Amino acid sequence: MLWTEKYRPSKLSGIIGQEHFVLDAENWVSGPDEPKIMPNVLFYGNSGTGKTTAGLALAKTLLGKHAIDNFFEINASDDRRLETVRTHIKNIAQSGTIGDVGFRIILLDEMDGMTTDAQNALKRIMERYASNVRFIITCNDKSKIIFALQSRCANYHFKILSNDAMFDATKEILKRENLENIYDDKSLYAFIGSFNGDLRRAITELQAATSSGNPLKLQVQIGLKEYENIINEIINKNTNAISLLHDLLYDGRSVKEICVGMHDVIIEGKMDNNTKFKFLRVIGESEWRSTNLTPRVLVSWMVGQLI
Repeated sequence: MLWTEKYRPSKLSGIIGQEHFVLDAENWVSGPDEPKIMPNVLFYGNSGTGKTTAGLALAKTLLGKHAIDNFFEINASDDRRLETVRTHIKNIAQSGTIGDVGFRIILLDEMDGMTTDAQNALKRIMERYASNVRFIITCNDKSKIIFALQSRCANYHFKILSNDAMFDATKEILKRENLENIYDDKSLYAFIGSFNGDLRRAITELQAATSSGNPLKLQVQIGLKEYENIINEIINKNTNAISLLHDLLYDGRSVKEICVGMHDVIIEGKMDNNTKFKFLRVIGESEWRSTNLTPRVLVSWMVGQLI
């Protein structure tokens, strides 16, 4: 069984690093109102920070034993069409609740993949059936959610998890798997530090490393070697660096993760200060350019600035 599912928190108390949301959610759950109340909510932030997990925990905590009949999870990026909203989601929203609960809950995951027309239709459903349904919306990029939906939800930014929080979470999983002594803390901390706050990916890679018997230290070294090769290609003015960076994106690395990896190699690397400063300047500048450029274009721009 995948560890990401086996150890997914089912209670609000298990959500780590998002205390601002947990505090509000616990007030909704423990409040005096019966049936319980909650607003529509929008969770946004980087992958692997717990948005879907928080949505599942909130819905199941509020609905209790009635969740099986009143909770619906839809991946909006897979089913992004206008017709899906007009039929499937509308049918759920207008149907009555089953059991002693105040409303049904629909979790729309990866909502930033849904078309603008579909989002506008969802806004109308949200207004028309407000007495019967609540929506939990998750997305990575909040700017791709129309303002009319944002304004009808309580917005929660899911922060990138700290390395300490990720270390504690992965350490606990190893303990529960009776594997806590298989890796030293230094190697584990270095390993999880390479995932830039994406706990889901860190757990997935940790399980893969444990299953294959590969030492974490070796995997960290392999990851750093990839960035060293790219940096050397750039220093040698070889445009093959662009292809290598695109390969990392294809493998699931984010631009931020790539920048952090390159930054760490540069700081520890043996190169003259002028070269170091040039790399660090471009890496820093890529942070604010990331809001306007696609990942592929952005890494190509980085190489162009450095060669």
